[in-house]
Amino acid sequence: MRVLPRWFWLGCLCLGCQSLSSVSIFPRAREAREQWEEGQAAMERGEVDKAVSCYEQSLAADPKEARPHLSLAAAFLERGDDEAAVTHLAEYAHAHPENLGVRLRLAELLLRLKRLCEARTELERAVADGQKLAEPPAQQLIHCQTRLMEIAEAAGDEYGIHLHRGIGVYLIACQRGRLEDATEESSTEALLCQAAGELALAHLERPEEARPCWYLYEVWTHLDQKKPAVHNLAEAETDAPFSYLTPAERNGLYLARGRLPHEIALRR
Repeated sequence: MRVLPRWFWLGCLCLGCQSLSSVSIFPRAREAREQWEEGQAAMERGEVDKAVSCYEQSLAADPKEARPHLSLAAAFLERGDDEAAVTHLAEYAHAHPENLGVRLRLAELLLRLKRLCEARTELERAVADGQKLAEPPAQQLIHCQTRLMEIAEAAGDEYGIHLHRGIGVYLIACQRGRLEDATEESSTEALLCQAAGELALAHLERPEEARPCWYLYEVWTHLDQKKPAVHNLAEAETDAPFSYLTPAERNGLYLARGRLPHEIALRR
């Protein structure tokens, strides 16, 4: 039996147990819960086919309940049926978009199935939603950028390679900067310079895109290089209406523009 699906199922079991306290009094919902619990017991005994049948009956009794989709995904992974697993994992992710962990597992499964366009879309959405959290999950966002860079490499997309590598290195530098002491600042600066190089190459590939310029602004700001920061901020502002930025990136651009109106005006 494969290790990854078993670990995945254990996570599902914990998730399910946490939600048992809110039990509906309606008969169909009660039936759905009972079938799901039977499925969990069957999985614990290693009876995967029996578990699949129970989960499917649970879903039939209450189609609005998302939990059986997650359990079915785990059961199909145990069975080695990745195609069936990805369908149910996508249903659960759609119902619970705030669960970035599940969405990243969905992206990994899509990658394993060579469905690169769908995986890229899921990763970009995960990045956009993760950035909106009060405390963005740095490791998950770095992981997303790594996978997006690998997808770009597979597609021969030079812009995507440099963009996602640059953003990823920038995020690593920010994380390291929060952890290290003043005597190790040079390593953070080296990472920021590496990020600037990658983002500059992305900008050369597609000068009409705002995203490389926005992150170049962030990098130069961290390096206390005001002149190039202001220059890239002005470029990002000019290109933003015609290119892709996540909601958090657009908001950051708007706030930065408000902080530096005089400097931007001098550049024009």
